[in-house]
Amino acid sequence: MKFFILLLSLTLSLADEHEHHHHGHEDHGDDHAHHVTGYVVKTHEDLVKYRHLCAEQVHATEEDVAKFIKWQFADEEKSRCYLKCVFEQFGFFDATHGFDVHKIHEQLSGGAHVDHTDETHHKIVACADNNTQGSDACTWAYRGGICFMHSNLQLVQHSVKA
Repeated sequence: MKFFILLLSLTLSLADEHEHHHHGHEDHGDDHAHHVTGYVVKTHEDLVKYRHLCAEQVHATEEDVAKFIKWQFADEEKSRCYLKCVFEQFGFFDATHGFDVHKIHEQLSGGAHVDHTDETHHKIVACADNNTQGSDACTWAYRGGICFMHSNLQLVQHSVKA
């Protein structure tokens, strides 16, 4: 049960409303998606900062934090809201628009050229649902994060050198 902590355990306020509308949409042939979103790839230091901030926000215990650092996220409110917080910090998720698959893909690529038609992008899109279930934001973020971590944890961990 590991995933996007980066994303993966992952609150950037996005200034441009346009950026919030990239979830689930393809940019067929867009060679400059990095420039389009303006996303800046986050570092391990950013992840550590976000983990600390989010652990405080959800009142995580030392035991909780130890599990989170090991990419272990139980399906409970504290874990779900922790992941949502981390994703918000990374700029991957907001409670109104959901996931920004382009930013997630850029993070996973480490800032290299991103091909939004490749297999990784399609995996991200498959997990970044539009919340047709009507779940609360924490559950929505958790569902997408766990989905992606199940098949791509090593890629996620490598992207933040966690």
